[in-house]
Formats: sequence, structure tokens, C-alpha cells
Amino acid sequence: MQHYIRLGRNFPFPDYRPVYPRDPRFRISHYRLKLVFDLEARAVEGLADITVRADDGLVELDGYDLEIKNVQGPSPTYSYDGRRLLIRTLAGQEHEISVSYRARPRAGLYFILPDEKYPSRPSVIYSQGEPEYHRHWMPIYDYPNMKFTTELIVRVPGEFTVISNGDLVGKRDVGDAVEWHYRMDKPHSPYLISLVAGLLEGVEETAGDVKLLYYVPKGMKDLVRNSFSKTADMMKFFTVLTGVRYPFKTYIQVCVPEFIVGGMENTTAATLTDLTLHDDHAHLDFSSDPLIAHELAHQWFGDMVTCRDWSHIWLNESFATYLENLYLQKDKGDDEFFYELLNDLQSYLDEYHKRYSRPIVMRVYKYPEELFDRHAYPKGGLVLHSLKLMLGEEIFWRGIRQFLEKHAFNTADTEDLRKTLEAVSGRHLEWFFDQFIYSAGHPQLKLSYRWDERERLFKITVRQEQGEDSPETYDMPLEIIVNNDSETIPASIPLDRRETTVYLSLKAQPWHICVDPGLKLLREVKAEIPLEELINALQRCRYVVCRVEAARALGRMGGFRAVQALENAVLTDTFWGVSSAAAQALGEAGGSEARDALLRCLEKVRHPKVRRSIVDALRSFREDEKVGSSLSRVLSDPSESYYVRAAAASSLGSIRVTDYMRSLVENLKTPSHADVITIGCLQGLAELGTEEALKTIIDHTRLGNPNTVRIGATVALAKFPGRKEAYERLAELSRDPYDRVRQAVISAAREMLDHKLLPVLDEMAERDVNERVRRGAREVAKKIRDHLEKGVEYKVLKEELEKVRDENRRLVERISRLEGKGL
Repeated sequence: MQHYIRLGRNFPFPDYRPVYPRDPRFRISHYRLKLVFDLEARAVEGLADITVRADDGLVELDGYDLEIKNVQGPSPTYSYDGRRLLIRTLAGQEHEISVSYRARPRAGLYFILPDEKYPSRPSVIYSQGEPEYHRHWMPIYDYPNMKFTTELIVRVPGEFTVISNGDLVGKRDVGDAVEWHYRMDKPHSPYLISLVAGLLEGVEETAGDVKLLYYVPKGMKDLVRNSFSKTADMMKFFTVLTGVRYPFKTYIQVCVPEFIVGGMENTTAATLTDLTLHDDHAHLDFSSDPLIAHELAHQWFGDMVTCRDWSHIWLNESFATYLENLYLQKDKGDDEFFYELLNDLQSYLDEYHKRYSRPIVMRVYKYPEELFDRHAYPKGGLVLHSLKLMLGEEIFWRGIRQFLEKHAFNTADTEDLRKTLEAVSGRHLEWFFDQFIYSAGHPQLKLSYRWDERERLFKITVRQEQGEDSPETYDMPLEIIVNNDSETIPASIPLDRRETTVYLSLKAQPWHICVDPGLKLLREVKAEIPLEELINALQRCRYVVCRVEAARALGRMGGFRAVQALENAVLTDTFWGVSSAAAQALGEAGGSEARDALLRCLEKVRHPKVRRSIVDALRSFREDEKVGSSLSRVLSDPSESYYVRAAAASSLGSIRVTDYMRSLVENLKTPSHADVITIGCLQGLAELGTEEALKTIIDHTRLGNPNTVRIGATVALAKFPGRKEAYERLAELSRDPYDRVRQAVISAAREMLDHKLLPVLDEMAERDVNERVRRGAREVAKKIRDHLEKGVEYKVLKEELEKVRDENRRLVERISRLEGKGL
């Protein structure tokens, strides 16, 4: 086994140690919480009635910065150090203890209320517990490996609506307030407790015998349909797929402003960002379906069955990611599905190459939230895809059904899944789990081939080039499709040796080798493919994966013939994703021929997602008046989709023609979904880099602007290296009250890589309440120090910065993509 296990690189810091599951000597069976809010102080008064059995009479609860007023129960004594509440009580018998407290939370519970900067904002209070944030506003065992039933009794102003887990038992008037009472009668993990209270309005429907409720901020009810109309169909699909009915009686989805992640799968009551709500014009090229499907899938994977400790979080997140993609396949077909898998592969590879590698199951960490990354989401989803194809659909889903049924309303770990699949399939799977789940990395393959006309033999050689952070070899084969004019031949190349050669007897020389078109293997493939073969692949191959990869290769190759083929693909391919990839490749190819091709495509193509790629690709053509004129027209055209106009704004700045600055400024206030046009204009201004642009961007970072805009403006400050005003503003924003703005500071610092930001980053790494911010700050600070120590060559540093800038631009665009926990 040790042959395979690799811990990866750059993920743990030197002070990190293995983290093992907590092992409490007590069990909570029921948790009843009564709450009253102090809205002016943004505080909560609580009474927690906890039904507990303690073997040795000691109950240890988590609670950060709480004011403990009283503890009652059978002869209790207690101590509290600001982080842990230790209660000595009756041993060996189940009984109730009550904790009265007050909290003014910095995390876990958020008061989004009208204030001086946002006077018209609707009032909402919401919780967000994952991974361990509930301890900031209630005394609780804040870890996933204990499940119990819950009740919430919440007193709020009469105009408020309250949402929580389970069933609404009732509500009653208490003076000028209303008390809402919810009960969750199935045991669930503490981080899944939910509370939302505020000015909300709802829509109700049913899916079979399950009640579906959709709540949104008041005044946004008309937008419900575009976001939630497929919920019932998703629920039916997941029930058929898993063989397990939706495990609860009710499913509520509630949208809240300023949610710190994209969505959270609280049991029976998912909380979502209000950015998922969108009008018909946004619906042209924006969909809430991935977010809705992801959080619904969690009701099976994460809520009914929960990972036993955070190192196994992939059991929650990888399954939700994969089921989200499987619904896309059911809803929109195979092309969409494989295109999304390809995007997931690229997302994971970006993290692998630019940040770190680690096993999917990783016990060496400091903050649980570090594990909610692209290894847990897209990589894990792709591994499940491989596992399903290897075992076969019927056996895989039969195993998943048994896994869910066996561990229903309990916790499980990766070994539980492996053993269940082994029992159902009759196959040993240790090798698969060792190579793809317990070890970092993936196969990195170099493919070469040669046709022997005389012998009619086709020689294919695969060499594995993965480094020390990955297993040396893999037991999964690489599948290829050999295409020639007379036949299509599938072949399978074993990867159990570092280099493997196979010979195929063919009737004619192949015109294309399509590598792993079903993405059965999590892999990277490099191959020196001749121009004509790439053109043939783009024009004739029936597999989306191979056409996209051919388009990307042609973009890197460039030249007249490549540009011709790419333009043809933009205009004629049957799937928009291939057309989009071809447009992006034209931007990479560069040159006047590619520019003219893109401008012709812009005149002819109507699909908004393809148009977005076209205008994005035009950013490559600096100081080009012809390009600038076209982009300016797109930006100012209200018939274009919001996202196409946003991409046009960003590209308009990138071409560095200052004459168009006025167009960017004039469109700053253009209304759009998630303020994407404003953000695009700020990105464009940042690319121009003028004094006026810097002033405008700093103004848009200030409180009072929508936080979507403030995030985009904060990241845009990275385009002003060496500017004192930019550094000073980033330092101020590092203490911003909004988590995502502080995360944007990290993104800007990652792009700037300037030692002047080290004091800011060090303070964030030490003091920020958000674990994701702490990790990001420490990671960027280390990278800056590494560059200083190694004296990185200017050219290498510049290339790295360019990659980070592109990633930052995509990150800002993902503000409204809502990828689960905000990846």
C-alpha cells in the first residue's frame, strides 16, 4: 500500500499535525434552543435545554466568547474559559441541563439589517454553521460525529418570518412579537442546524408527498420561478438514481442577502445567496440549477448520511458535485454533462498546479474549512465518475443505495463506503481508494504514436510523467478511440508500468486518436498532434471532450489553417461549449487573422455563452481600434446578455485604448444581475491603470456600494502595484466586516505578490475569524516570502502573475456562479 500513498505538496504548513475525530464521553439526544434577538446590539439571548447522557458526568460544549449566565440541571457545576463550557453533572443517566447565555457573534450568526450605509436593505438574520461556526452563538458540541434531534423556538418582530429545520410546530403572539417553534424529529449533525429570520415572502408547491417551500426577501417573489422551478424534478431524479426516497417531509429553500457562501445544505432547510435569484434577461445565460441541485443532493449525502469527521468531507461534497452534474446530463444531455466534467477537471488542475496537491481524504490540517477545496469538490466528483464506470451503473448505484440505507441518520467514513461497494460488487477496491482517494496527484501522461504504412501497424506509447506527489503507476487503464475512414476502434492501454507500448493492426492510417472521451480516468494528457489531425478532430470527432481539447491545442499552435478551423467551429459546431472553446482558442492564437475571425464571429453568432467567449477572447488584441469599437458597441447594447456586456467591459480595458474609458465610466451604473456589468467596467478601468481609474475603483470599494461591486473593486486594486493608495486601501479592507470582501483582499495579494502586504497578510492569518481567510492569507504570505528568499527570476514571476491575474478575473466572475460553498 505504501507504494501508492502520497501526501502531496504545499498543503500542510510545518506546524500542522494529524487531526483525529473527537471522542466524547457523553451523548446528546435532543437539543432545544430558545432565542430572543437584540437587533440594536446585534446580539442574541438564548436558553439551551440539552438532553444528555454522560458516562463520567462530564459534558464538554463548545462556545466562543459567550456570556454564560446560568447552568441548571441535576447538581451541576461548571467552568468556562471563553472557548469551552465544562459541565459536571449526573453520571450514567439521561437527563436535561439548561444553559442560559448571551452572545454577540462574530461568526455563525449574521445580522443583515438596515444601517447608515445600507438604509434600504431588507432585514434578515441567518446562521451558517459549517464547519464549526455555531459555537460562536450557542453552546453546543460543534462537530459532525454526533447526531441528535433539535428544536428552535425563536421570538421575533411580528413582521418577520422564521425558517428552521424540520416541521413548523406552531407560532404564537407574545405581545408585539411572534414566537415561532420548529422541531426536527430526525437526528442530524450540529453544523446542519439552521435559522433564518427576516422580511421574507414564500411560494409553496409539492413534489409527491413532500412539501416544497421557497422563501425570498420581500419584493423578489417574481424571481422564484427562474431559480426553483426544477426542484421537484431534481428530487424525483435523485430518488430514482439513489433508490432512496427524499428522507424528510419538507424541503425549504430560503434566499438571503450577503450570504457568506453560495449555498448551505442545512437539513430540510437549505440557505442560498439571493444572487441566485435572477430575471428573464439574466436567464439567457445564467442558471441556478447547479446550485439548487447541489444543495438538494446534500439532503442524501451530508444530511441523512454525514461524514464522521472533516477529513472525509468528500463523502458530502464530491457526491453533491457529481449528482449535480448527473442532473445536468438528465436535463440537458450528454454534451453538457461531459463539458461540465471537463470544466471540473480543469478547475481541479488549476488548484493542483498553482497551489497544492493533497489526498482527497486528508487528516493533516489546521482548520476544517481548508478541506472544502477543489480536491473535495470537482476532483472527488470525477473520481466517483471513474468508480461508477469501472463497477458499472447497476452495481455502483446498488452499492450507493445500501450505503445510504445502512448509515441513514448516522455518520460514515470512506472505509464504510469502500466496504459496502466491495460487498455489493464482489471486488477488492483497496487499490482504487489508495491510488485515487488516499493518495495525492493523478496520472500525467505523454502520448506518442506512429503509423507503419508497410505493416499496417499503429504504434502507441504512453509514458507516465507524474512526479513524487503522485503514485508511480496506476491500475486504471487509459481508453482511446482510434478513428479512420473505414473503422472506429476502441483500445485500452494499461498504466501499471511507467511506459507502455501497444500495437494495433488497422486497415488504414487513422485520422484522429480521441483520448478518454468519456473522462473515465482523472488525468492530464500531453501529445504532439499534427495540425491536420487536430483540424480533423475538431471537425469530425463526435466526442465533445476531444473536440474541445483539439480546439485548445489549435489555439496554442496558431497559424492560418488553425484559425480557419477554429472560426469554422465557432460558427458551425453543434454544441455551444465547443464553439466557446474555439473562440477562446482564437484569442490565444493571436494575430490579425484570428482577430478578424473573432470579429466576423461576433457579427454572426447569437448564442450568448459563445458571444461571451468571443468578446472575452478579443482582450488579447491590445491597442486595436477596430476591436475597441466592436467591444464598445456590445457594452452599450441592452439587447446583449448581462454577462456578455460584462465580458465586453473587461476586455475593453484590456486592449488599453484609453479613448474608451468614457464608455466604461458611463456603464458603471448599468443595472445587471449580481452587478456583473459594473464589475466588468471596474475590471476594464483597472486594466487601463489611470489615476482616474484608481480613484473610481477605490470609491467602489467603500461601504454603501453593493458588496458584489466592492469585491470586484477590491480584486481590481491588484492592477495598481506600487501605488500607495492601493496598499493603504487593501490594509483597510483586510478588516472589513464582510467575509467575502476580506477574501477578495487575499485574491488581490495573491496577484500582487508584494512584500509590502506581508504585515496585512500576517495579521489576517493570525486574527481573522474566517478559516478560509486565515488559510489564504498564510498561503499567500508564504509564497511572497519564498519568492523573496529564492530571488525568483523576473520572467518566471511575470508568467506566474499573468496566470494569477487570469484566475482572479475568473474568480470575480464566479461571484454569481454560486459554486456550493463559494469555491
